[in-house]
Amino acid sequence: MKKMDNKKNFSINLAELIKNRELFIAFILLIIFFSVLSDSFLTTSNITNILLTTSIGGVLALGLAFVMMSGDFDLSFASAVGLLNLISIILIDKGLILWIVFPMVILAGILWAYFNSLLVIKLGIHAFIATIATSTIAKGFIYWISKGATYYGNYPKSLSIIGRGTIGVFPISSIIFITIAIITILLANHSKFGRHIYAVGNNSEAAEYVGIDSKKVRMISYLLEGCFIGIAAIILSSKLCSAPSAAGEGFMMTVIASAFLGATVFKPGVVNVGGSILAIFFLTIIENGLIMLNVPFYFKYLVQGLVIIGAVAFISLKGRKNEGPPLI
Repeated sequence: MKKMDNKKNFSINLAELIKNRELFIAFILLIIFFSVLSDSFLTTSNITNILLTTSIGGVLALGLAFVMMSGDFDLSFASAVGLLNLISIILIDKGLILWIVFPMVILAGILWAYFNSLLVIKLGIHAFIATIATSTIAKGFIYWISKGATYYGNYPKSLSIIGRGTIGVFPISSIIFITIAIITILLANHSKFGRHIYAVGNNSEAAEYVGIDSKKVRMISYLLEGCFIGIAAIILSSKLCSAPSAAGEGFMMTVIASAFLGATVFKPGVVNVGGSILAIFFLTIIENGLIMLNVPFYFKYLVQGLVIIGAVAFISLKGRKNEGPPLI
């Protein structure tokens, strides 16, 4: 019976992808476009580079997807991952072993998200305002500790294994991301909690009416994001082996864009894990392709801004077509 259900779920997901195929087609066309213009695009080294680049933003995008699926938002994740990266490098520099530092960083990410959840859920502060404030606080701590300079330290060679190491052609960091993505998909789309989180994000009052504790679901979503922020910080520390003061800021728009762009597939108008994964690869390939074509770096930001506008416009039009407002 379970096998039949799995086949049914797979066929439903495949049917949804075919039905809402715009991003998927754009993804394929993008690969063809850059492959034609650059002989180096589909090389093993560049594919490895794309996977490396995707891993950190991908983990952050999964965390943000959970929060947005529950109807909340977070603008502090980029500054938080930068702060945790700095803390990680400092602790390692002070002589703590990696397998003590890494759990501490994940715990710190969870505590950070818990603080955000208290502001938003318990105190009732709007998520945008609360997380803008905590983002600013994180930046303040970063510049206070680092004095605005990149922090370097003494670290073991093993630190770089997660962020730079590979198994064959596959980066270890991308294997971590893919593993987390599979677990996240199962949790979001094939579990009781997943059903609850979509119900709360769709209509929290209706969810409460049928017995779902919406505050608990929202808080768990934030805590999951915090865990992912900690994992992303570990990968970032391993990749850089240093702590630039602006280390996390580069992920902000890419991750936010992936959440909105991902809402154009599978469940149009609703942030979802599968769409976010496809979108983060889509945006990473755009950035990588522009670099390979020697396009000025600032075009990345122009593209990201246009992607957000296009995604939200698409969702809005889709919502009107279906005679209902979009859910994000």
